[in-house]
Amino acid sequence: MAMKPVYYLLNETIVSEDTARRGMEIINEDVITLENGLKLFTITYNMVLTEFARRNWNGRVYGEQIFMNALDNNPLFQHDLKNNGGVGSEYGHPSIASSKAGDQSALIRQMTIDPKLVCAMLKKYWKDGKLLKGTYTTVAGGYGDMLRDRILTGVPAMVSSRSVGGVDAKGNVLPSLQIITWDHVFRPSSQDARLIPGSLQVNEFNVPAGNTMSESALSYDFRNDPSFKDFLLSESVSKEQINTICDAFDIDAHSMVIDENSVRFTVINEDGVDTVIMPIRTLVGASMYELFK
Repeated sequence: MAMKPVYYLLNETIVSEDTARRGMEIINEDVITLENGLKLFTITYNMVLTEFARRNWNGRVYGEQIFMNALDNNPLFQHDLKNNGGVGSEYGHPSIASSKAGDQSALIRQMTIDPKLVCAMLKKYWKDGKLLKGTYTTVAGGYGDMLRDRILTGVPAMVSSRSVGGVDAKGNVLPSLQIITWDHVFRPSSQDARLIPGSLQVNEFNVPAGNTMSESALSYDFRNDPSFKDFLLSESVSKEQINTICDAFDIDAHSMVIDENSVRFTVINEDGVDTVIMPIRTLVGASMYELFK
């Protein structure tokens, strides 16, 4: 005579939402909440970069032809100018510690533009008589905001060229000159390397107000997805509950069958068939259940 199956219904209220979420921590949410009307803004301005054929404060004299050849024929400089939105200007020259003979670290730092220290981008340059001039735009954030705010509050922008090369006994720069960039400083080597009055303009960027999270949804049938079963057997909260029930009833966890709202575990013994039903809401936590509906 066939034995009548015995069913056990484990009510989902046995495990509260707090218990199901215990140990769960939100590390990060991709949400930006901003107040209405908040804007980002940068400033653009023209600068004197270098004066040709005049001895600067460092005792060097930059000949126009040598300097322009080094600038126009520098592939890295020209690549940044055309493809990277400009040539980065650090806020201050690199601080380079003294190095031992043969140590290349100081030279490498001198020739490197550190993105974390960039405050503005040189957009273009041109000659104007004996002066070389350029247009800068500050970058948003970090030293860019600091430079922008100081300029707007009356601290003049000043730049100093960063380069490697040699000079002769009279201080004339040799054709080996290699220009890296101009950095924003407080004491420029070239006497006139400062912001050109009347050239300042403000650039505003509207920022969407409120929640800027974007999301998408698609139909998902977890009943026919074997990875969902693996999730239940491996996720810490549901795994602990499943193991507890299976141990109590001597049931193999892999006998799990998933339907729309619950999972079923079945064991056949000498007394008949025992079936344990556990709501999916309990296993995945009430707050996560909507993800799987």
